[in-house]
Amino acid sequence: MIKSFFTKDQSWLDKWDNYLQETERGLYNQLSFWIKAYSVYGFNHDFYIVTDNDEIIGGCGIVIARFSIFKFLIVPSGPVLDKNQEHLIDSILNDLKEYAVQKNCCFFQINLPIIKEGVGFHDYTLDKISSNSIFYSGLEGMKFKYVIPLFGMRLVDLCDKTFDEVVQGFGSNHKRNLKKASSFDFQFQQVKTKEAIAEAYNCFVQNSRDKGYPLRSYNSMKDTLQNYVANDQAIIATCVYQNKVVGAIYVMICGKRLIYINGGVIKEYHNLPISVYMHTELIKYSIEKGYKSYDFSVGGSEGVIRFKEGFGSQLFNFENSRYWVFKPFYFKIYIFLEERIKPYKQSIASLLFIFKKILNRD
Repeated sequence: MIKSFFTKDQSWLDKWDNYLQETERGLYNQLSFWIKAYSVYGFNHDFYIVTDNDEIIGGCGIVIARFSIFKFLIVPSGPVLDKNQEHLIDSILNDLKEYAVQKNCCFFQINLPIIKEGVGFHDYTLDKISSNSIFYSGLEGMKFKYVIPLFGMRLVDLCDKTFDEVVQGFGSNHKRNLKKASSFDFQFQQVKTKEAIAEAYNCFVQNSRDKGYPLRSYNSMKDTLQNYVANDQAIIATCVYQNKVVGAIYVMICGKRLIYINGGVIKEYHNLPISVYMHTELIKYSIEKGYKSYDFSVGGSEGVIRFKEGFGSQLFNFENSRYWVFKPFYFKIYIFLEERIKPYKQSIASLLFIFKKILNRD
């Protein structure tokens, strides 16, 4: 018998996390600690679980964000559902919309993991749904931009392939760099301790400064990262050269695959093929685990995208987010203000984190 319910009970959240690891449709930004991590900004959360005879067959994590008089219900990406359960999507959407109204939210936004293009690979995503689905009654776009969805996947096909066969799909530059890497005494080390994770994160920080993109402070991320690593939900690894950490990489483990999140190489070593080396080590690891793909994730600058394409990766874009407005007047005010605070998004996120820490001191 199929049942659905909202819960914060930890025993169910543990089951939810296990479910996301066991199904190929698992999404890392649905892991319970990922959803809970938005609490550093003062956001609340909940989880919607669908069961059949008490076994989880789907669900989604929910972020309930509030800024002053504005309240929003966001599903970053979801729901995750077992194969052949897509018929439940409309009833799930109705439940979520009703819940948003109950929570006095001015609007509800959701991103469904459905591939836009008519490609054949759907192992990690929902199958196509009817054009008459409630999902398509929503307005198209991502109006709340402080809870980021997954925009798609960029996959390197590993299915039934040896590492040498995967390398055949690399671009010529990456093949040269891989060969070049073998001439250096690089050491690839997965890290577990607080000190080693902090040292790895410092590579990400330096890289963000060198390349001019925003990155959350280690202080705001340390508990989250340590939790992921301790629970085998992420790998953080370093490249050691001449007894020095010269690069680091961070991937999530979910849905029976690795998903690239962040990486960085110390500036003095940018001329060495460290990034190619680290990714190929994780590709080898994925093949050993029997994973079908290695996910580079979408996005990045033109140079980053070219780098990802050099591994023979294929891009799969998800359908655009949809949203429903329940309080038009409040929503219009929010949109008006949001356009004016957009340039200060990173500063606002930092302030929210600081205010949250101050409020929780006692």
